Amino acid sequence: MKAFPALLALLTVLTAGAAPAPEAPQSLPILYDQPGDRYILRIDNRRYQMPYPTKEGVARLMSAANYPRTKLLYDEYKRALEDRAKAESTIRSSQSNLARETERVARLNRSLDSLRQQLALLRGLPNVDLNELLFLQNQIRATAASLASAEAQEAKAAAALDRTQGAAEATLVRADKARDAYVAALTEYEKPLAEIRALALSVGSAL
Repeated sequence: MKAFPALLALLTVLTAGAAPAPEAPQSLPILYDQPGDRYILRIDNRRYQMPYPTKEGVARLMSAANYPRTKLLYDEYKRALEDRAKAESTIRSSQSNLARETERVARLNRSLDSLRQQLALLRGLPNVDLNELLFLQNQIRATAASLASAEAQEAKAAAALDRTQGAAEATLVRADKARDAYVAALTEYEKPLAEIRALALSVGSAL
């Protein structure tokens, strides 16, 4: 069978455990006006009273964070994950089918070897029972026919797995790219939020 790099990576993930999935982007902070010289900044589920002169800078940082683009990439990543899960399920199903057919071929091979050994022993006896001899020969022919059929089914299952892997490779690669794109966007998105957070801790008053 063909070896697809993305599928080899998938097998590594399935056996070693997948890396933690990145979480959804945190919602943007919320600004509340109030009487006086301070407004309220809500971030990380906490509220801070902030000097009004900082409001414009906070608003610029919120705009620079570009939440809509980050959320869009997150949604694309989630859709790619769903497609990946379906592809992995299809691959596992094809692998299980091939494993069943391979085991059937192995079992029939063992049966055929046993029958041939019995026939050889029977022929070596001084007095051969003709009926038993014919019975074993018929069993051998029937088992050989079943083996040929099983081998054909095994070849079909192997070809089906090859096709499944080939079709799934693009889906797996797309999911990896979607993850990388979202992680990069999330990293950039978190930078302005970190600045807002630092500003809140330095000049704000926690409520």
